[in-house]
Amino acid sequence: LIMAQQRGVNSLRFNQDQSCFCCAMETGVRIYNVEPLMEKGHLDHEQVGSVGLVEMLHRSNLLAIVGGGGNPKFSEISGMFPSYRKRGRLGV
Repeated sequence: LIMAQQRGVNSLRFNQDQSCFCCAMETGVRIYNVEPLMEKGHLDHEQVGSVGLVEMLHRSNLLAIVGGGGNPKFSEISGMFPSYRKRGRLGV
């Protein structure tokens, strides 16, 4: 039961053209391509904590992340807008 709670999905949101979706989870963020279905990138719990909401702008590396869940690193009333293209962490 504890393991299931730790891996819970807090939010699942599609991008504007529905070609990708983002999972805000207790263990971080996961970004998936729809066709073919495959993971495109992730941010671990150590980087972002538990996440309540995440949105991707179109098919870019620009994400809006809001803390939430059981162990957020960021406040629920603040947002983080990282762009990982320059750092090469998340290739979408």
